[in-house]
Amino acid sequence: MSNASKAHRSIPPLNWLRAFETASRHMSFKKAAEELNVTPAAISQQVRQLENYFGIRLFDRNPRALALTRVGEVALPLLAAGMNNISRACDAMQNAGTKDYVVVTAPPSFSMKWLVPRLENFQEAHPEIEVRIDARDELTDFKNGWADVGIRYGTGKYSDLHVEPLFDDAYFPVCSAQLVERHGRRPLKLADLKHHRLLHVDWPALASAAPNWQMWLQAAKISHPDAHTGHRFTSEMMALDAAISGFGIALVSSRIAAIDMAAGRLVRVFADQAPIRTGFRYYLVRPNDTKPRKDVVQFCDWLMRHR
Repeated sequence: MSNASKAHRSIPPLNWLRAFETASRHMSFKKAAEELNVTPAAISQQVRQLENYFGIRLFDRNPRALALTRVGEVALPLLAAGMNNISRACDAMQNAGTKDYVVVTAPPSFSMKWLVPRLENFQEAHPEIEVRIDARDELTDFKNGWADVGIRYGTGKYSDLHVEPLFDDAYFPVCSAQLVERHGRRPLKLADLKHHRLLHVDWPALASAAPNWQMWLQAAKISHPDAHTGHRFTSEMMALDAAISGFGIALVSSRIAAIDMAAGRLVRVFADQAPIRTGFRYYLVRPNDTKPRKDVVQFCDWLMRHR
């Protein structure tokens, strides 16, 4: 049997993979079911079938929340990238020869928590322009012509790109209001922190400059037994959703958490402590070797006005 045939035989049904990837993003079978328009029981069954297919566990099913196993943590980013590429390929085939659209590439958390909630405003101003969001942490190579505009979080030193700063950012601890109420004291005091789980984000691209609990605890001059270990997530959005579910306290971006804080799903705790500032910023980038189309210019102008 050829290697190609063996590879195809090792791929389980796409629905099972999609159920796992969606449940992992939300850390919830219920929220995954809402996104995929099926029942939570169907999501749970498909994930279980995927686990049985390979003879492994992808989730630890805790009473109040899901947690990825180590193999789940390894598989998720690879699967998420694969699902995204499948979606892009389908879009390319479905829309070949149809009207133009603006493709925006941005980090997943920024896309879901900042950009998407504002797109209705853009559509009202420009109903003739279609926007496609390519949510990924990897830096897009604009030379392949797929993306028109990018949002990047970093130093702003991107060679051969037109770069405009969007805004600074800061990181502070948040949790659900229900978690604070269960503790019986509001607001939480620093001494209470040792009684709560810390939710960590394994940043894929920020290396030593990544905001983390060690930085915040050192600045606050306190210690915590779970400062280096504990519950870890491969994306900020997953940590945010885990905090909303009452699973623990997350250290997240003020920009990314803003919409959930405004809706009352999250509250800032230890507000008397200064937030962490990494020196990084969000930037709007696009190729500078070609003249941008009119629709791309209109999108960029709108984005800069609504920072």
